Amino acid sequence: MSKLLIVESPTKARTIGKMLGKDYTIIASMGHIRDLPERELGVDIAHNFAPQYVDTARSKSVVKELRAAARKADEIYLAPDPDREGEAIAWHLAEVLEKSTKSPFYRVSFHEITRSAIEKALSEKGKINLNLVDAQQARRVLDRIVGYQVSPLLWSRIEKGSSAGRVQSVALRLVVERERAIKAFQPEEYWIFSLVFRTEDGREFTARLFKIDGKDFRVATGPEAEALIAAVKGGAAPAVGQLTTAERKRNAPPPFTTSTLQQTANTVLHYSATNTMRYAQQLYEGIDIGEGGSVGLITYMRTDSVTIAREAQEAARNFIRESYGEKYLPEKPNFFRNKSSAQEAHEAIRPTDVRRTPEAMAPFLDPQQLKLYTLIWRRFVASQMAPALQNLTTVDVEISGKDSHNYLFRATATVPVFAGFGKVYEESKKSRDESREAEVLGSLKIGDPLSIRDLDTEQKFTEPPPRYSEAALIKELEENGIGRPSTYATILRTIQDRAYVTREQGKLVPTQLGFNVNDFLVERLPELFDVGFTAKMEQELDEIEEGKVRWTDMMTEFYAKFAPWLEEAKHSDAPPAEEVGALLKLFDGVEFDAPEKVGRRTYDDGKFFRSLREQFEKDGKITAKQFQALLSLAAKYRARIGDKAALLPEQLQSALNAAAAEHAEREEKRGQSQAAAAAIDYAGLFAAFDQVTFEPPTKKGRFTYDDKKFLLSLKRQALDGKALSEKQNAALRRMAAKYRGQLVNPELVDSILGTSALAAPEGSAGGAETGTAPAAAPAEQDPRVAPLLEQLSHVTQWAEPVKRGRFTYDDREFYESIAKQAASGRILSARQVAALVKMAAKYETKQEETGK
Repeated sequence: MSKLLIVESPTKARTIGKMLGKDYTIIASMGHIRDLPERELGVDIAHNFAPQYVDTARSKSVVKELRAAARKADEIYLAPDPDREGEAIAWHLAEVLEKSTKSPFYRVSFHEITRSAIEKALSEKGKINLNLVDAQQARRVLDRIVGYQVSPLLWSRIEKGSSAGRVQSVALRLVVERERAIKAFQPEEYWIFSLVFRTEDGREFTARLFKIDGKDFRVATGPEAEALIAAVKGGAAPAVGQLTTAERKRNAPPPFTTSTLQQTANTVLHYSATNTMRYAQQLYEGIDIGEGGSVGLITYMRTDSVTIAREAQEAARNFIRESYGEKYLPEKPNFFRNKSSAQEAHEAIRPTDVRRTPEAMAPFLDPQQLKLYTLIWRRFVASQMAPALQNLTTVDVEISGKDSHNYLFRATATVPVFAGFGKVYEESKKSRDESREAEVLGSLKIGDPLSIRDLDTEQKFTEPPPRYSEAALIKELEENGIGRPSTYATILRTIQDRAYVTREQGKLVPTQLGFNVNDFLVERLPELFDVGFTAKMEQELDEIEEGKVRWTDMMTEFYAKFAPWLEEAKHSDAPPAEEVGALLKLFDGVEFDAPEKVGRRTYDDGKFFRSLREQFEKDGKITAKQFQALLSLAAKYRARIGDKAALLPEQLQSALNAAAAEHAEREEKRGQSQAAAAAIDYAGLFAAFDQVTFEPPTKKGRFTYDDKKFLLSLKRQALDGKALSEKQNAALRRMAAKYRGQLVNPELVDSILGTSALAAPEGSAGGAETGTAPAAAPAEQDPRVAPLLEQLSHVTQWAEPVKRGRFTYDDREFYESIAKQAASGRILSARQVAALVKMAAKYETKQEETGK
């Protein structure tokens, strides 16, 4: 019987392929095969928010392969990741493939990629969970509506290309508000006091001032501090007061969830959330561990649960008993309570086999993977170990001051008694001095006389709240119910990729653009980007997943609030209707200029005015930007408007006068530009290209480079009387050098553009025919290129493409493009070579060592 099993990634496919027999064909879908379109909304709001799914950029060839395999298969197993996103991928796969086969579809889920887990999942095959699919669909549609309908507001008010996101903008808001709190913070002075006490037998310990007259205190100035010092020094002789020694128990920490792993990896290993998830994905999908082949080393890394499977728990207890002894094992297994929103069916992040210690795995992992695996392994083992025990000794010393106040000094010391889980997960940080002081405190008795050897004071100032690190921001998002385990890394990466936030010494700092974007969104759409409202939306997505709410009902309720908010935001800066009406009335009887064609655009003042007037008559308002354009139009036709402008209100007259001054300045510059253009023989310059045979258009990524089309556009602009910019002239110089051998009159081009330094190389047609001095030999290829390309040609496992903003970064596609350019003899730029060096280093380590 032929069976088809579909997963998302090639790495996972290879790992599972080594575990299953020949009956299974395993194919990777390369993530989503369908999604909303990139350049349009793709949601039919009027018809129950129906998503308009299209093929993804990479899916056509994959779907063709999947359909062919589905036709041959007797059973089809859908095995994407066990979460909302994975369930949606499974649903899309079934939707696309069901027309190609009559074979049954089964949903299989596993939280670790091991032979036993895969076999168990296949034996417990089930159906697609449509509640999870609906929850993913609701989130996707919700985010698309917010992003596509709010972002254009930012483009028009802040900066072209700016974006808003339902969750990313709330994360940005937290960072900005924290930065403002830091800037607004006013430090306050305070003083702390410590006494070094000496016992009769000469031993010493240090105690800090804890209470004055049994109350908390604050000494805010230097004079107050001096008065206190005098009162203590002149007071009664000190003696040991209350003395307590108590055993303190520290329970083992729970195993990692996604957020706690990201926080700890950021704090301990200084990994970004993105890198943490990248290395965790590699550990989950499979590592070649020698004779055992590829196997997943950790369980699924997107989870908010601290649940541990009973089998894994027993394996950990056996390992602890054998490796550390019975005393490190609690009587009963440790269990941890999940948050109410956690998915109980999921497990925490743990090693798939506790006996695969970090030391045993070190030969098979690169340094980054090993550090993360070590962190996960130690945390899991520690979670099943006995508590750590410490003795906490506290000594109070009271002094009756010269000023009749009672001063209580307190000394504390902690002594480890039993390491417990700390033997695996943390090192003791207690110094020898602290242990010695604990010994002194433990030997004291109530009433023991003491003397003061030294009194130390220190001036301090209150500090502002700290900037967020990635770890702290993830914790804040989680505590506020914003986002979910699978989204934290994306949220942090997005606000940094968009240049709203930068990282300085590991801390997140908003840029000026970040301030501007945040302030606009919070001012115009305060309800939408409120922390509480965003958390409520996350709760509703959870309720959809649980089957309590229909996703279309949730969207209907949301949009009923969102649409008015958006409409108000669009017109919140709209000018007063009476001012718009007064400006429009100025144009009664004004005759507009005939339409003017400049390059490919046609400017029609009359048409523009009529469209504004129609909009105002229909809606009763126009935008601030349209109002400014109307002012500029009034300034242009000021002479034809005549005395009617004097009837405008004084404030509006001032605005019109300012617009008229700007218009006059622009006209003056335009005249100067036209005069400069007239002084250049552009007709002769472009005529020099008349006999050039241009190279055919070349497509690079999303762009098509067409020399002929570009030259004609510059020609139209120049012959229309508009001077070319320096950037355009530079582009013309490069083109003149490129086609120099075909130019009709290269000397004229040289005289206009100054291109003689870029003349054709010796021996070319241009040099021979014109007799011009030959240029220097063309630049040589960087000697590093050939060996780097040779090295990369042996890579068999490329990283999966990563999408950042509008761009997708694909290592394999980049390598193939560079290799093709180099093979054709094209000299690579310094930037391309640098990228090549960086990529080679990325793939240099383990792939060569293990032969992968």
